[in-house]
Amino acid sequence: MKNNSVTPALAFLIADVALGVAFVLLPPVVLGFLVLLKDVFGVLILPFSFLFGLAGWSSDMSSLDSVMGGLTPSMLRHPIRAVIAAAFIALGGLCSVLACSSPRAAHVERLVAPVFTVVAILLMGVDVGLVLLPALLLQLSALRYPELDFFTRRK
Repeated sequence: MKNNSVTPALAFLIADVALGVAFVLLPPVVLGFLVLLKDVFGVLILPFSFLFGLAGWSSDMSSLDSVMGGLTPSMLRHPIRAVIAAAFIALGGLCSVLACSSPRAAHVERLVAPVFTVVAILLMGVDVGLVLLPALLLQLSALRYPELDFFTRRK
C-alpha cells in the first residue's frame, strides 16, 4: 500500500532535517569567511601597523579575533566532522522519507533512520544536536506509526 499524502509530521521532519543540516554546515562556512576576512585585512593594514608601531602605537585585530573566538565551539574546529554529521542527518531524513512512502514494507529504513540521527547528534555535540531532537522523536514514533499520520483513528 502506497502512502500518497504528505502528513504534517513528515513535512515537519523534513524541515527539521534541513534546519539541522544548516546548523551543522553554516558555522564552518562563516568561520572560513571570517578567517579570509582577517587575512585580507591583515595584509591591507600591514604598512600602517608598521608605521603605527614606529610611532609607539600598537594595533591589532583583537575585535575580529574576539568575534571568531565567540563563534567557534569545539565542533567548528573540525569541518570534516561537520560534513560527516550533515551527511548522517541527510541519510536519516532520506531513510525516513523512503520509509514513509511505503509504510508497510520499509522496516529497515524505519529502523536505520534514528540510528543515523543519533550518530549525527553525537558527532555534532549535544548543544547543537538539540535542534534534531524533534526529528529524532518523529523517527522513533514512526516505528509505531509507519505512516506518520497521528491524527487519524486506527481501526
